[in-house]
Amino acid sequence: MKRKPAVAGLFYPSRRDELIEQIRMCFLDKRIGPGKLPGPVETKLQNPIGLVSPHAGYIYSGPVAAWGFLEAVKFGEPSVVVIIGPNHTGLGRPVGVWPEGEWETPLGVVPVNERAVEIILSNSRYAEEDFMSHIREHSIEVQIPFLQFVFGEVSIVPICLMDQSPAVAEDLASALAKLVAEFPGVLIIASTDLNHYEDQRTTLRKDSYIIEAIEGMDPSLLYEYLVREDISMCGYGGVATILNMDFENVRILKHATSGDVSGDTLEVVGYLSAILF
Repeated sequence: MKRKPAVAGLFYPSRRDELIEQIRMCFLDKRIGPGKLPGPVETKLQNPIGLVSPHAGYIYSGPVAAWGFLEAVKFGEPSVVVIIGPNHTGLGRPVGVWPEGEWETPLGVVPVNERAVEIILSNSRYAEEDFMSHIREHSIEVQIPFLQFVFGEVSIVPICLMDQSPAVAEDLASALAKLVAEFPGVLIIASTDLNHYEDQRTTLRKDSYIIEAIEGMDPSLLYEYLVREDISMCGYGGVATILNMDFENVRILKHATSGDVSGDTLEVVGYLSAILF
């Protein structure tokens, strides 16, 4: 089963050469991006790391996303990449795991790691094999060209969450702990944008609460702020999952909004890159 790209030509270029150039520009952006390209991957990842990464069109969130991938390269090449994204389409299962085959982008194909899928499915009460939740979903897809650009060949486990409840986040964290026992060098990406479609000042305030919860590695606080402050973060389930894991350190790498790119500060979306290790 090959999953064809759903948002190539929309969220990022559909031509290989144009896509490579845009990703390069995301890294080299000195205003919002890190201003430099990642170096060669010199080692294998020895311990799990978590990444919070945005998933809007590259023109808006790509420079913020570049911060996380630049940092991930320093830790080494992962043995498998688990990408947890929210379900924007309403299709498919509540917790859908694409179980087999490969995903295609303009940069080539990446295989689904069927052994890693098996471990997660057998240790989760909620995760189910599912194709439909992924067919038109962009939140996982947009992470893959960045992975291909920085690591070359990787294998993935795509997990799409319609159910982003605390119970699911705790359950997936437990299943991922079982995965770590066999694949210690796993990279877990929580694909999320932060507050949506309010003015710049409001979004900066609301996003600060999310950043506080991530810095404190506190999933309960994350859910509390989402409700109390009415924050329209879309991928909180994936973030809560990695906050439920046994990471000891967190580093906020970059926060910005779409208004920082477009100049339109009346209705913006917040973007965050952070790494947990």
